This record gives sequence, structure tokens and C-alpha cells, in this order.
Amino acid sequence: MPISESHCAGLRDLLVNEKNTPVLLQLAKSVTKNVCSTDDPEEALGYITAHIEDIHKLLHKRHITRDLLFKYLHTRLPGTSTDFTKADLVMRVIRYWDRQRPLTSPSTAGEAEDSKPTTTIVDTYKDHNEQHYPIHLMARKFGEWFFEKFNTNNLNTTDLWNDAVLQLRVIADDGTSDLECASADEVVNSLVSAKQQFGFYFNPNLSHSGVQGRIDAYGQVVVLCCGTLHTADRSVGVFECAFGLLRDPHAGNNWKPKKFKCLLRSERTPPQLHTLSDSETLQTALALPTPDDTLD
Repeated sequence: MPISESHCAGLRDLLVNEKNTPVLLQLAKSVTKNVCSTDDPEEALGYITAHIEDIHKLLHKRHITRDLLFKYLHTRLPGTSTDFTKADLVMRVIRYWDRQRPLTSPSTAGEAEDSKPTTTIVDTYKDHNEQHYPIHLMARKFGEWFFEKFNTNNLNTTDLWNDAVLQLRVIADDGTSDLECASADEVVNSLVSAKQQFGFYFNPNLSHSGVQGRIDAYGQVVVLCCGTLHTADRSVGVFECAFGLLRDPHAGNNWKPKKFKCLLRSERTPPQLHTLSDSETLQTALALPTPDDTLD
């Protein structure tokens, strides 16, 4: 699958500048095996994206160093920690670019003659407003917090309710395995074990298309989240998770996860961005109510 327009824009932001253009030109020579030599940054970027169709593989090229990625992130997200491997920084850069994806504007939504401009404009306006509902803002904040802690092996039992429960399904090439457990200790151990067994890095889609909140029949907040699974330098599958959250009066009345339902599925050609609308296991939960007021 070709590198998306948003990722191409991110590469341009990263490499087409006075400091990093020499890296871009060297990278273009490298990926074309010195066949294509150019001093034009845009032409070089075109060569690179034509020869490498996986954004993760491209950012893992030796020309794009850990230092280069860190300095870029530091300028875009001040306060970025230095305690990250190159693989972590690659994922954070891609996540940053995904969050910059612009919403379809009304002026472009109706350009195609065979489209329905009125419906598209209404839907775009609705989505633009809905993503700012308090429940969605909280869901995105939780998703970022959880996967940051999980990927860096900092998820603790105190982050969960003591009686937390987990339903985990892993679909791999050699079959499907299901696991259920109860208690914070078992949930954390099971999640960490699955991540380490396969060497997964979880890259959540933290835009509105990938993380949303709902309220179930019992008044419990449900955070729905999906994303892509990665090993060292490539994307290997997708994940879909539903978290049931309740406030803990003994922890500053903060929201803590009590229920976990997760699907990890390997794929030969995973999508660059997995969305809730494409999910297989979250459609029923997506039909739950979406409150537009402040959460109690």
C-alpha cells in the first residue's frame, strides 16, 4: 500500500528543510542504489516514497537517525522524553502525523459530481463537533495514557481496579487462542506476556476515527480503541480494544479500567491506519449512546 498523503506531508515536514535535506538526498540515492541522483528535495522525496511503500520501514532506514527523530519531535512536541529507543520514536512520529490528519472540508467534500454535497457537509460538520464531546476527549486522553504506559512497560496493577477482568483473543497464522482472567495482577501479566511473546508494539489510532467513548446500559464509560501492531521495523497486524472505566473514589476519583476486551489479529498486509468503522469486534459497542454533556 502506498504511503498515505498525510505521511508524505509528514516526511516533507521532517526532511525538506535546510538541516535535513542532505539526509533526504542521501536516502534517495540509497533506496535507488545510486541510480537516481538529484539535488531537488521534492524529486528525492518522490523517489523514496515510490521505492518504499511502508512508512515504518522508511523511518527505520539508517540515514534517519534516532537523534534526527528526537530533535524533530522535540520541536513539534516540546518536553519529549529522551528515554526512548529509535523504534519508540518512529512510532511517536507516525502517531503525531496521524493526529495532524485534516478533516474533509465542506469545500472539497462536494467537488465530485457524483457525490451528495449536502449529506457530506452535514456529516463532516457533525463529526467535527462530535469529536469534541467530553466523552471522546476523555477517551482519547485515556487511550494515549494507556498505550504509552503499556508500550514502555510501565503499566502497573494500581492503574487498574483490583477486580479487573480481561477477555483476550489472538488470531495468528497458526490459529486462534482465547484467554480470560480476573484480578489486576492477572490482567497486567497476561497483557504484558502477549506483547512480549510476539514482540508487539501497539500503535493506537488516536484520532476520532480510532478512539471514541460510549456509555453502556449500566452507566459505565466504554472506551473503544483500535490501531496497528508492529514488530521492529514492520506492521504485522491490527488490534481492537474495549475498556470499561469507572471512577475510583480512593484514587482521586480518577477513571480506572475495570473491564478489558481485546483482539489482536495478524495480517499479511495490514492497513496503514485501522479505524473503528473497519473494526470487526466493536460494531455493537459503537451503537451505544454517545452523551454530549460533561461526564459526572
